[in-house]
Amino acid sequence: MGARLTAFENRSTVEMEIRVFVPPTRPDRYQEIIRIKSGETKKVKTITLCCKDTNPENPTFLMVFMDGTYTGVFLLAFQVVNYAKIIGYLDENGLLVLKGLTIRLPTFCKLKFSLTLPHTHTPPKFSYKNVLDL
Repeated sequence: MGARLTAFENRSTVEMEIRVFVPPTRPDRYQEIIRIKSGETKKVKTITLCCKDTNPENPTFLMVFMDGTYTGVFLLAFQVVNYAKIIGYLDENGLLVLKGLTIRLPTFCKLKFSLTLPHTHTPPKFSYKNVLDL
């Protein structure tokens, strides 16, 4: 199983920071800080967001800061793994909106048909019959 990538996109006019916090460390100590300028997209390996040496009972928080100020929005590491792209922007009231996009494989329908060949000595003429089973 390879490392999955999650893309963080900033569609606002200010800089966005995602700070990785793992309790019980001090609140001003972060494992990693991801800085995303306005209009920029950064791809992050989700395996680097989860610290292997930590206790599984202590979740990893991804705290979202806009223009150096904490927005009150945080993500958990297991939530980030589910999304291929996370888009952040500010709405008309100045509040942060995060949207996650997932990639799913479409379901394919098989087109079934039968091919019948005549058993004669003449050159065969191909005839087929379409059968749609949905």
